[in-house]
Amino acid sequence: MTIELLRVEGLCRNFGGLAALRNVSFSVGKGELVGLIGPNGAGKTTCFNVVSGTMPPSSGKIIFDGKDISGGPPSRVVVSGLARTFQSTSTYPGVSVAENVYRGLLSRVRGTTMARLTGRHEHLIDPGQVDAEVNALLEMFDLQQWRDSAAGSLAYGLQKKLGIAIAMATRPSILLLDEPAAGLNHEECNELGRLLRELQQRQGLTILLVEHHMALVMELCERIVVLVQGEKIAEGTPAEIRENPAVIEAYLGAPDYAHA
Repeated sequence: MTIELLRVEGLCRNFGGLAALRNVSFSVGKGELVGLIGPNGAGKTTCFNVVSGTMPPSSGKIIFDGKDISGGPPSRVVVSGLARTFQSTSTYPGVSVAENVYRGLLSRVRGTTMARLTGRHEHLIDPGQVDAEVNALLEMFDLQQWRDSAAGSLAYGLQKKLGIAIAMATRPSILLLDEPAAGLNHEECNELGRLLRELQQRQGLTILLVEHHMALVMELCERIVVLVQGEKIAEGTPAEIRENPAVIEAYLGAPDYAHA
């Protein structure tokens, strides 16, 4: 039986008279890889913003690891063990790749201002362990050869990979990925899929994935949640979603998912 890690209950988010999310509910179990899909404007990124604490809900709850984290702030959410990436590359372009990973580590380095501000108590490391931790993350993401290169000079696909490495530096128990395959070519998408599967299986990471690349979603995800115009219209396995008439009509269309 899967142990629930994240539960979204009746989530609503309004912008003036516009309802971006309307009574959205779903859960993610420990170790699961769950997809959140839907057409542009469906509310997927808004859902991520609310869950990650960068935007408060208008109503509803976010329960993470048994604790109510509704309304953030993001520092409290990070301490809880939740990290996210963004649609654009989540890097600091003017500094080195190693420095980018180090900045991701700051909330875990004992005695740093960031660690004190977040009040983090789990997964702390001593300053003397920082280099080893950075090296381990660079190796995990196969970024060692670009260690001293400015992040902004990397190819786009490598920048996206670095963004995930920065998020992983916080030692999350769940990672929210917002369109990680956007702008990647076929080979880079395949590499991304292998990386995410390895993080899930070898690191025990729980992943919630927003993505338009349906071939990647159908291959990776154990369950899929479908949003349309701020409402959940379906939830199920990839096979169930692929055959769901409402999802086909609203989003998938003809069954050619390679570039949806």
